[in-house]
Amino acid sequence: MSTHLRFAPEILIRLGEELIPHPDLGVIELVRNAYDADATKSIVQLHNATQPGGTLVVEDDGDGMTAEEIREGFLLIGRSSKPGTPDSKTSRRRIGEKGLGRLAALRLGRRVELVSRPRSEPGVEHTLVIDWADYDTVRSVEEVELAIVSRTTTKKPGTSLTVHRLRHGFDKEQMERLARAMRLLTGFFHDEETGFTATLIAPQFEQVSDAVNRSFFDEYEYKLEAHLDEQGFASTVLYDWKGRVITRGDHIDVAPEGRGGRLQSPLQYQAPAASFELWMFLLNKRSFELRDSKRRFADLRPWLRVVGGVHLFHRGLRVHPYGDEGFDWLSLNLLRVRSPELRPSTNTSIGRVSVEDPDALLIPKTDRMGFQENAAFIELRDFARSATDWAARERKRIRDGERLVKPAPTRRVEPAPAIEHSKSPKDTDPTDDGQVFELVPQPELPTLAPSLPAQRHEASLPLVPKERLLYRALATTGILATAFAYETAAVGEADQAARAGELPAIATRAEGCRVAVLDLNEVIGNALGVVRPHLERRGIALSEELWGNPIRVAGAVSDLEAIVFNLAVNAMSSLAEAGDHLGEPSVLVRTRVDDGHAVVEFSDSGPGIVDVDIAQMWRPGVSGAKSRGAGLGLTVVRDAVADMCGTRPGVDEGGFSADAYGELGGASFCIRLPLRTTAE
Repeated sequence: MSTHLRFAPEILIRLGEELIPHPDLGVIELVRNAYDADATKSIVQLHNATQPGGTLVVEDDGDGMTAEEIREGFLLIGRSSKPGTPDSKTSRRRIGEKGLGRLAALRLGRRVELVSRPRSEPGVEHTLVIDWADYDTVRSVEEVELAIVSRTTTKKPGTSLTVHRLRHGFDKEQMERLARAMRLLTGFFHDEETGFTATLIAPQFEQVSDAVNRSFFDEYEYKLEAHLDEQGFASTVLYDWKGRVITRGDHIDVAPEGRGGRLQSPLQYQAPAASFELWMFLLNKRSFELRDSKRRFADLRPWLRVVGGVHLFHRGLRVHPYGDEGFDWLSLNLLRVRSPELRPSTNTSIGRVSVEDPDALLIPKTDRMGFQENAAFIELRDFARSATDWAARERKRIRDGERLVKPAPTRRVEPAPAIEHSKSPKDTDPTDDGQVFELVPQPELPTLAPSLPAQRHEASLPLVPKERLLYRALATTGILATAFAYETAAVGEADQAARAGELPAIATRAEGCRVAVLDLNEVIGNALGVVRPHLERRGIALSEELWGNPIRVAGAVSDLEAIVFNLAVNAMSSLAEAGDHLGEPSVLVRTRVDDGHAVVEFSDSGPGIVDVDIAQMWRPGVSGAKSRGAGLGLTVVRDAVADMCGTRPGVDEGGFSADAYGELGGASFCIRLPLRTTAE
């Protein structure tokens, strides 16, 4: 007796409902099928789909299918005719591979109706209806008979697929995912020529489109272009913000030595030919405005939030999840931690890797979540990562070169600097803007290092009376206690009270009130570690961008902590007043080195400095109209910075400045401190 393999209906659940983790991926799969059918457009509509039971309609103006193509192609699950015919009639490189994604899409509902009008049979349309309930009462899927009905029509060629009685509704998050996926599918770089558009009839699609159309591609700080040819050789170009070529790199400059443990270097990449473009942005309002941009800086971050990250385009269409939020496939964020001043993150850049892959070396995963990590994909990813490494090295080389050739102040190079070096901070002319502290040696300028006696003198620490340090620590304690008293009283729980008292207790530690040479990153990082839980309980996202190397400054731990704690309380208060009107509340703290100074930048996404005069807000007792505080926080910050700089208390005098509408759209504070050497 002869027999053959049979499949129980449960296989439809395994290959259909469990194949794709998100329903939006099923919809995208149907749109991609329209692309393979040489359609110029695909329109997706959802009717009453916020709850189960709704309807999904996907229409296109492609080539359509004959009855034979429906039977031998559409209904043949697990095999696609596309690999055998890689190009469509219009020479599009087909993207379908397995024929499984279609099944998953069809299983989104309980009944499917397919209407197809083939271009090869004008005036004819074929209809197929699949009711999945018919498979519930049979032992194998082969027992269910399906009928293809043909009739005449006056409609143009194309295909319409309707999924009735959706098993799950599209909630707000899923609709936003679908809208973003649809809008980004065919590209958003304004130079695509796919001849194909995908549209979702939904308000979310219009919102995403509006955000995407606020293009900032010509506002980049640096742009990287990298190419991988058919032989596996790479080349790179780095541009500045004016579009001028800064430097170029050949394969030997890009490909790392000893890649993958190989004995020879640099070998070719074993990946399909590709191109990689990366636009890197500087999220600084002041520098943005200096370029006389026609766009609003406030729109840059929301735009990057929608399109930021590095996307992968395969044969003209974007591949999920590369470039999605939280999917950093090139490890940009991890690498940025090591060198934040030279490397972009997914929040400060947008890029694309484009590949045609004529030999089908990249194999889609069965669940449609990107490509299998075979040798070709790994090599492609290594190429893109190596290109970003090259760009970071070149930016560092350029930066260091600029520092070395930068003209030094006269006092640094005069042959007899003894008088200048013996000048004491307390003898400085108040009108001198603290210029004497430009004498602090910079490790990156070894040729300008002062003599040994001068180093000994500069190793002397700022003379700050201990009672002044204690005053600031106690003032900060009172400010923190007042700020958290409202929260403790409102919640009325002992554990909240204990957490609210954590910051004041830290601010008054005796060991913190001692002047020494400190690592700015370490002290700021520790202080932010204490602040972070308090911010997160209020729904405020904290981002840290600390300089990759230690930054030496002279001061007391208590003063640096007072700066962080007081500015954090200001941000909490400001964001609480704004409520939900300004989007996601966030705080950004950055440390860096600039022109011989250690720089700390503290920004928030609140409403900005709107109800107090910037010139007066540093004075004791001056606060905003809605503030519950005593108006001492910024005074403490001002005085702490002045003591560390060895200057009189003041603003915009070289140590402290503020911007009413800074990098995140809200208040922004910039602190500049003299650098110290490791020897001190």
